[in-house]
Amino acid sequence: MDYPKSVPSAGLVNGRFVDENPLMGTPGSLIPAAWGNGVTQEIVNVIKAGELTPDETKNDQLLQAIQLVTAKGWSQDLALPLAALPLPTIASADGRLAITPAAVTTSGGRVSIPAGVYISIGQEVVSGRLGRPRTYVTSAWSSADLLPSSGYFLRAQVTGDVLTFYMQRGNLFDAAPDSLKGSINGAAGGGFQSTPLDICLAWVLTGAPGSLPVVRSIYNRPRLSWTQTVNGTGVVYLPLDPHARAARLVAGNPTPSSTAVTSVAFAQAGWLGGNYSYLSPSAQSIGNNPGGWTNPASPSMCVLFSNNVVNDATVSTVTASFDHSQLRSLWQCFQAEHTLGVNNADSDELLLSMGIKGHQALTDYDVGIAVNFTNAVNVHLSWELIR
Repeated sequence: MDYPKSVPSAGLVNGRFVDENPLMGTPGSLIPAAWGNGVTQEIVNVIKAGELTPDETKNDQLLQAIQLVTAKGWSQDLALPLAALPLPTIASADGRLAITPAAVTTSGGRVSIPAGVYISIGQEVVSGRLGRPRTYVTSAWSSADLLPSSGYFLRAQVTGDVLTFYMQRGNLFDAAPDSLKGSINGAAGGGFQSTPLDICLAWVLTGAPGSLPVVRSIYNRPRLSWTQTVNGTGVVYLPLDPHARAARLVAGNPTPSSTAVTSVAFAQAGWLGGNYSYLSPSAQSIGNNPGGWTNPASPSMCVLFSNNVVNDATVSTVTASFDHSQLRSLWQCFQAEHTLGVNNADSDELLLSMGIKGHQALTDYDVGIAVNFTNAVNVHLSWELIR
């Protein structure tokens, strides 16, 4: 399209339309019918390409149509096979969405989400075959009343070019459907992990009418791994969510303190018992500490990391397996230590430990699993959740 420059009677000035000026006695431009129809048809074609019905009373259809046509990815060069789409991500500090529960006297309660959070998720452009990554900004949203004493999952998917949040009942072991998308307000099957086309945001457990729903948020970030180097004395937290089936931790102090013994240990809260054994060339027998099981009033933890002497370099590998339905986990640790500057086997020690932890439903899932450290010098921790 262009201005009707080929029509002399259109009255263009410098190639553009002008208004009539009665004071100067100059006429205004005229719009030829062919040109006006052409402009209108250009706009109508775009609106129809966006699968909208032209409506002369609406003034926002052209913008909507452009957005829809762009979103549909008419060029297959912009689309990817569904299996090649990345998993959804949340652009928050920790990769989780803030979810607020509310009690309702006549139901199991409600949950709501805030506005203004960016979420990247796949949009299907050829059913069952192709999709393209999209980024949306959340609007404030609240669920309908939830059933009492039920397990729900808060999820979102793209429907009609809109990011739609919904609740679906289910359990943690639900398999992802072939469509890779959940059923909005479905009565079962909603517990599957995030797929390229559907993001799982939280596990929501309701109780009796009038009680506050329990929300356990789920991480949606590019990598489910965290690293941190700590010094001095303090506490760090290992992230956890209900979709983690297992986890790995590697901890080491390659530059141990030259003046103090370093300790890195789980906080005692929640541990149901632990046990460790150690092997050393200087010992004639295997050392064993079964006290974690024999004294339930004062349970021991799975030993994470503790060098025995100053200048003892240590590395530990820890693995865990989670049972979220029973709020418990099983841990095992393998630790090797050697005193720096010593070149004999008597400075070596291997330590094997294990323990069972009962999870604090709010603290462990909301904040993370607490690990205390004392006299640390560049102690490095690398943590990974496995789904």
